[in-house]
Amino acid sequence: MLDMQTQSVPADQALAMPCSLRSVRNEGTRIEVEFDDGSAGQLSMRWLRLACECETCGDTASGKRWLTPADVPADARATSIEISSGGKMDVVWQDGHVSRFAASFLAAHAGRVGDPGAERFRPVLWSSNLAGRLGCFAFDAVVEDDEALFQSLRALRDHGIAMLTGVPAEPEATLRVAGRYGPVRETSYGKVFDLISRPDARVAGETARAQIPHTDEPFRYSPPGFIFFHAIRTGAGSGGTSLMVDGFQVAERMRRDTPHLFDLLARHGVTFHREHAGDVFFSAEAHVISLDASGAVTGIRYNDRCLAPQAGSIEEIDGLIEALAELTRLICNPADQFQHQLQPGEVLVFDNQRVLHGRTAFDPTRAVRHLRSCNLDRDGVHSAFRTLARRFAPQEAEAVLYQGAIL
Repeated sequence: MLDMQTQSVPADQALAMPCSLRSVRNEGTRIEVEFDDGSAGQLSMRWLRLACECETCGDTASGKRWLTPADVPADARATSIEISSGGKMDVVWQDGHVSRFAASFLAAHAGRVGDPGAERFRPVLWSSNLAGRLGCFAFDAVVEDDEALFQSLRALRDHGIAMLTGVPAEPEATLRVAGRYGPVRETSYGKVFDLISRPDARVAGETARAQIPHTDEPFRYSPPGFIFFHAIRTGAGSGGTSLMVDGFQVAERMRRDTPHLFDLLARHGVTFHREHAGDVFFSAEAHVISLDASGAVTGIRYNDRCLAPQAGSIEEIDGLIEALAELTRLICNPADQFQHQLQPGEVLVFDNQRVLHGRTAFDPTRAVRHLRSCNLDRDGVHSAFRTLARRFAPQEAEAVLYQGAIL
């Protein structure tokens, strides 16, 4: 699982679909379809009837949908199935209703022989060796050119992190560039949070102390999806080096080396909290490692500074603490950390539900360190990716992306 050279699907192969049908066969409860490249698959008749999007049945993409699952009988059958002159498949149902399906649609959904899970994207894992593969993109290009924006979104999809360069070291530029990726989320800390060390620090980011890699705000039911760190002033040479860790890579290492601890973090609820007296009191119980139905890691939620006193039986609580301790040891391992000294005019964009971020300590008496941070929901960023993929890489638009940390 840690072979970082085999985790991604090449762009020119991802979700490549046959362009036309060769044959169809009615098997009663199922339909067999074969495509011109020799691949084949099956579809449930009931599923196919429910998938009709003619004017009568309505459109699921827009939400103007009139056919419901309850309208499709369990014994739905076709009386006629033919390939039309346009390469589409025409189906006449028992009640006389007619449906038409494009070959690309059938190929995208048929359980095709020899190609299981072709629609699920697999992220590229990394450790301290990210520098040679980190996607770097010019501010002017990302702001003005949709294709450059798409390439940066693709880098975020693949590695969970990208860098923007040449960004004006001015406060106004933060929202200008972040808004290209999706709507900016306003939280109890505002739309943009200025990270400047100060003696009356409200949060750890306003201190000069070292911070071990973590995800932000795990105490929210839905933590921030993506984070923008915009460097205004950095005090280079005084410390404050950014530390970035691929949480998916660390999780897979735990799955391999300490599966019992991995299982605890994937299946036992962990409580995170944050309280500012008289202002806010957040608390969420969630899995540190989120998995999808297939068992793939889809999200990480962890911040040691936000751990509440944990609940659990006396028999299991020590095991849970050891699982959290092992995760902490792994994310603090320099071999798993990408280190970068941010310079004014650089922006680190990263997936807050995959990439853990921290920093070394710095000397606030030598220089002022000023970063501006803002958050975007992951569904907005993924929506931007899919929308632009329709234009620049249609074969990638339908892939199931990892959906983040869930409760």
